[in-house]
Amino acid sequence: MQRFFITKENLKVLIASLKKDCDEFIAPKREHLDDLVFGDAKNEGGELLEYEGNSVISPRAFLLPQTEPLFEIQSVKNCGFRPIEDKKTRIFYGVRPCDIKAISLMKEFFLQGIEDTFYKQKLEHSVFISLACGKRCFAKSFCNLMDAGPVAKEGFDLQLIPLSRGYLAEAGSKKGSQIIQKNKKLFSKALPDDEKEIKALLKNFAERVKKIDFKKLANIMQEDKVSPEVWDDIGQRCVVCSGCITLCPTCSCFSIVDRLDGDKGVRLRYCDGCPYAGFTRMAGGSTPFPLHKEHIRRFFEHKLNVDLQRYGTPSCVGCGRCIQACPGNISIKKFIDTVILNG
Repeated sequence: MQRFFITKENLKVLIASLKKDCDEFIAPKREHLDDLVFGDAKNEGGELLEYEGNSVISPRAFLLPQTEPLFEIQSVKNCGFRPIEDKKTRIFYGVRPCDIKAISLMKEFFLQGIEDTFYKQKLEHSVFISLACGKRCFAKSFCNLMDAGPVAKEGFDLQLIPLSRGYLAEAGSKKGSQIIQKNKKLFSKALPDDEKEIKALLKNFAERVKKIDFKKLANIMQEDKVSPEVWDDIGQRCVVCSGCITLCPTCSCFSIVDRLDGDKGVRLRYCDGCPYAGFTRMAGGSTPFPLHKEHIRRFFEHKLNVDLQRYGTPSCVGCGRCIQACPGNISIKKFIDTVILNG
């Protein structure tokens, strides 16, 4: 993968050029109470070209909104439906490597087998520019242990890696290569010292710890060898605030509902979640998982066991958002450490 260099001043010029080529320029911004959020900066500006930490909510919110219309119901009686298409071109700038990996995992879910045409359409009209991390987002993040940081390995169109004198840029797709080619006057060749600086960044990003044995963890969970006391503790701590599933960049569960006004209406998709009591409730009102601790257990099973079997990697990317938000002090990292230690 060929690498180039771009100065901070030239990056500003590049951003101005990119804004002309899209309908929405989704970038990190500072908003109410100084929260870091992703928003459309095409016309309003205010985007952060570089920043510390990570956004409160991942860019997943633009690809899988909390609620989105899928079909216009033209007539219930005549079964008339019209798909509501989203053909806006979006450039996502400043996406952290953990969220880039999350988007790659979400692709597997939505495009493997029966394709979700609504999700696919958004991806096809999107460009993802990753901004590598100079240091950990916060003390409880562990992306480096989940192979999701501090530098993205794949899944991006263009990646920017911060250097003392600017940014190292690398294309990860045809879209990324086209951006560099179209704006080649803004880029120059990377120097050997740039590569040395990146190696130092990777070496010093986080303390040296033993890598997580994901297969061992999944095997323990598959064989139901997690101590019942662990699930009891998690069940007692969880207050079903939905913070974990709302903030998690890889949560993909959703439900469908029709909102009708007479013979017409709209079919909506809305984000759902396994911790909810009604998530697996059947038409007759019964549920195969009546206990609360079993609801939150599904979240952990999904991330660390089921998805490892499906995709060969856990769907936790170590961003730590769920840990940071949880009022019950539930930590997926602590769960991993406890299960492996006692397994």
